[in-house]
Amino acid sequence: MRKYLNIILTLTFNILIFNQYFANDSISIHSSVLLKNYKELIPLKNLDTLEIASLNLSSNNLNFFEEACDHYSTVEHFHFNTFSSKIMVRSMLKELKSFNLIIVNTDTIHEVIANMISNISDQKKVILNYVGGKKLMYEDLINNSCQSILFSPNKKSKDLSYSGQIIFGGLSCNNYLKTDLSHNYKANSGIVSKKIRLSYVSPNDLEIQNDKLYKIDSIANAGIENKAMPGCQIIAAKNGHVFYKKSFGNHTYDSLSKKVENSDIYDLASITKIASSALILMQLESNNRFNVDSTLGYYLPNILDSTDYKNLIIKDVLTHQAGLASWIPFYIQTLNDGLPSYELYSKLPSSIHQNLVAKNLYMLSSYRDTIFSRILSTDVMENKRYKYSDIGYYFINEIIKKLTLKDQNLVAENIYNKMGLENIGYQPLSKWNLNRIPPTENDTFFRHQLIHGYVHDQGAALLGGVGGHAGLFSNANDLAAIMQMYLNKGVYGGDTIIKSDVIEKYTSSPYYETNNNRRGIAFDKPVRDGAGGPTCFECASFESFGHSGFTGNLTWADPDSGILYVFLSNRVYPDAENHKLISMNIRTEIMNVITNACNYSTAEEVVSPEGLH
Repeated sequence: MRKYLNIILTLTFNILIFNQYFANDSISIHSSVLLKNYKELIPLKNLDTLEIASLNLSSNNLNFFEEACDHYSTVEHFHFNTFSSKIMVRSMLKELKSFNLIIVNTDTIHEVIANMISNISDQKKVILNYVGGKKLMYEDLINNSCQSILFSPNKKSKDLSYSGQIIFGGLSCNNYLKTDLSHNYKANSGIVSKKIRLSYVSPNDLEIQNDKLYKIDSIANAGIENKAMPGCQIIAAKNGHVFYKKSFGNHTYDSLSKKVENSDIYDLASITKIASSALILMQLESNNRFNVDSTLGYYLPNILDSTDYKNLIIKDVLTHQAGLASWIPFYIQTLNDGLPSYELYSKLPSSIHQNLVAKNLYMLSSYRDTIFSRILSTDVMENKRYKYSDIGYYFINEIIKKLTLKDQNLVAENIYNKMGLENIGYQPLSKWNLNRIPPTENDTFFRHQLIHGYVHDQGAALLGGVGGHAGLFSNANDLAAIMQMYLNKGVYGGDTIIKSDVIEKYTSSPYYETNNNRRGIAFDKPVRDGAGGPTCFECASFESFGHSGFTGNLTWADPDSGILYVFLSNRVYPDAENHKLISMNIRTEIMNVITNACNYSTAEEVVSPEGLH
């Protein structure tokens, strides 16, 4: 009985927390009305099970609707208006055969359209987005054919965007018809739907000071002009609403190179620690399959028995106070006269060379054992003060594999798929076109090539691109969804990914009082004694959390303000010794602009003597 009571209390708390961040969901900014919603199809859930197509039968261009859908999932978009040809209608229906959900957009309904929707619904779920019409014609046929019907009175671009966001749960719907639309759908008809994902709105919709945000453009462009980075992606959100989403510059400093787009995929470097490793560990801990207070040796006895590493507490490892070396240059011992040794490497894959390190460069799969031997031959320091280290994450990578019987990339991608995220993952060339991935360093000391589409971190590269500390690639949008899920205390897309108490545990600073260590469990936390990073000064609460990445990235989320921030770049192109991004404070200066525009500061308000009573 107590077990079930705890489950109910946990679910109730998760719902309360979820509503806290998705409560102010700007329902007043749109006039759309949800008329029918069979089995609560809207907002769409379980996106990994859906093959979605949108069919525009309208005379209007619905690009804004389609762009809104593309924020959430891969949607194939079709446009059709050749209703006079039965052959063309049959051909269009054939095109939709491979999909299981069709979103039909139209601003008019005549007999051919009504019959076409009916034919589609024989084997597919259908959502109708009826745009700008005065009456719903062929009501009975339409009503019987569509699982959900959304009516959007206005045809403006922003209203079309809102319709797409309502369907995917970016915005809630709580409006009612002002006039009769049909026999069944009369004035005051309307159904409520919930917000379960990020939305994309204008700053004015959230009463954010839009006139201050132009400074972001100035800072980003100055960074590009001064060659701090070739380009970047930036996202800012508040209370689950993205109000700033923009890309700057090019993939390289060549002005003819591809311009950065919002869909481009960056090497996240150490953000992997919180967007993959911590994500998986927190989910495992939520399911009672892992305990961060256990020792490394508890999970890896075969590797760590009879070593000083076996008694290290995992929480100490993840808060960087376990006495581990900061970094070990594993790659150096794989070189011969400064070049990759072909006693270890191969230009082609083979049964023993499975780890793809870079273009035409494969490492022995068994070299993983050599890496662990090298770590275990390195002394654990007695001083347990805070010292940042990647080394512990090699063990985390192994623990995840042991507990799940899967490689870390597959475990992480199961979670991403559940959340509907398709632009985040490991080994990017197996998923995305190379022209979507900005290059990182021109590596002249290890791989002797431009690193493009492969992980920049040398250690993760030796593991085939899948590390606990590095290896993850993403665009800013999907990383923002992960961070928003953390702000929602583990809930996103209608699913509980992680228990709320586990997230609170990992994003706290467990050793600040006892060891003057600001770090969370895997997460970074604000400096407590003034400026100096990783955030701007007095613009993030002590409850906030995030992480930076060596390749030029920063993401941060603040439960106190509801503000979420993502900055991605390839500042290491073509040389990792370029530290202008840091010296110019570009990431934190942009963060400062965002919090100022949101009128948020942690500084104590100074009261003038005249104001005292």
